[in-house]
Amino acid sequence: MATKYKLLGFTRTPLLSASIMVLSTGKTIRMGLKDLVDSEIFDELDRNEQKSVYRKFYGGKGVKTMYDIADRNERSWNAYILICIALTALFLACTLTGIKPVRIESLHMTIPAAIFVYPLTFILIDILNEFYGLRKARQAIFGTFIANLLFVGVLWFSTKMNAIPGWGMDSSYDSISYGITSVFIASSLSYLLSENINSYLLCKIKALTNSRYLFIRVIASTTVAAAVDSITFITIAFHGVLSMDIMMTMIISQFVIKITYAIVGVFPIYGTRWLFRHYINVPQNSMVTPQKEGNMSYA
Repeated sequence: MATKYKLLGFTRTPLLSASIMVLSTGKTIRMGLKDLVDSEIFDELDRNEQKSVYRKFYGGKGVKTMYDIADRNERSWNAYILICIALTALFLACTLTGIKPVRIESLHMTIPAAIFVYPLTFILIDILNEFYGLRKARQAIFGTFIANLLFVGVLWFSTKMNAIPGWGMDSSYDSISYGITSVFIASSLSYLLSENINSYLLCKIKALTNSRYLFIRVIASTTVAAAVDSITFITIAFHGVLSMDIMMTMIISQFVIKITYAIVGVFPIYGTRWLFRHYINVPQNSMVTPQKEGNMSYA
């Protein structure tokens, strides 16, 4: 398979970084070695170029190998676990509330109730991409999906069990359960598709801009992902149930709300980046001076 990138060499400005050419455009980008090793660009380099990067990276002072547990300190892992738990809880809440379309007359919007919760997942995924890299973000996405799949599977299985005589909620329970199951299918497809697109674009834009312009990459990636998610979810979840006019209104309304969340959500990401640099991604036994953006990766 033809490579998409070519390693041109290494520079020290003042930290050691690699110069990479994008073969399709001829554009040259510069990345810190740790950012490069943790990115998809590294996978596109040929074997000899990868060896050169590894020699430079692991030959530097203070670089920990994959066997050094301090490279993944406890605070960093605890933060990752908490974010994954929050992501799972949010997706579960969206699965439960996504079956109810609501009307906000003051804004002339018809939207699923889950829309007030779901955009928070984009913020969490952006945080995971920013501080743990694309691979860890994808693992969190698929882990969240599996956890919710188990929940819906148990819920569906419970509808096949016979209720005790005289329990008056049997039909209501089954109706809600089937509704949640159908919404889960729609939300899972849109979630997996949009969140992976969001992660991929965020990673690519970060590489192309040398880890600068956080605001631009968050807004750009979320805009595309929000459009894909809104169209996919509404089309699958409410096809044949609501009219096309109402569905279009819901798609546009969802998109507007998600973009609003994305703009507002940039500020928590900036705050989280400061928190990670000063309190989380710091060696346990010593305080280190944070490196410049673009030369430090948290993956």
